[in-house]
Amino acid sequence: MSVTGTALDRPVRDLLQRIAGPAAAPTPDLASIGAELSTLASDADYLRRWIERLGGRSGALAIHAPERGPRLTLVHRPAGEMSAVHNHGTWVAISPIVGVETHRRWRIVGVGGSDPGIELAEDVALESAQVATLLPPDDIHDHGHLVGRGSPAYALILLGDDQTRFTRTEWDLTTGQSRTLVPGDGGRWLASEPMPVGS
Repeated sequence: MSVTGTALDRPVRDLLQRIAGPAAAPTPDLASIGAELSTLASDADYLRRWIERLGGRSGALAIHAPERGPRLTLVHRPAGEMSAVHNHGTWVAISPIVGVETHRRWRIVGVGGSDPGIELAEDVALESAQVATLLPPDDIHDHGHLVGRGSPAYALILLGDDQTRFTRTEWDLTTGQSRTLVPGDGGRWLASEPMPVGS
């Protein structure tokens, strides 16, 4: 069931059926999962009503959010706004429907030292139906819109499970600080939001 309590629409039901096998593999087959998400992201006719429901506001709209297992969300951030750098604790795939979604992957450096940090490992500008996938522990990333890279995207995010069930980490690029996100803490939506005091 979707969060609205109605039966799943066929395109979403078909996506979940097609990724069931690849998602259940001992190591999830992210290439197959990403290809299936890309197929759905290219269905602009079906997804138009979800974009209209979200409207121009910055936020996320759950399309399918069961208690456990894969979940699908539509996200949109305003011009020039990126998410906080974070990890998910579960596999993730992201594909824009319209617009350009910047997706940056980060890696931890200075492990074993007194003050480990992160450095940029990959920076891609995803356009319609292109896809990026991540698998823990190599899932540190941020995404959203950078000025000069087209219009802000409406993007589909497909997660292997409810990320708020896991202990995760988020980073602040301006200060270099990180903080632990305990289960239930969704973290900061935008990198421009201040890191909570005492983090």
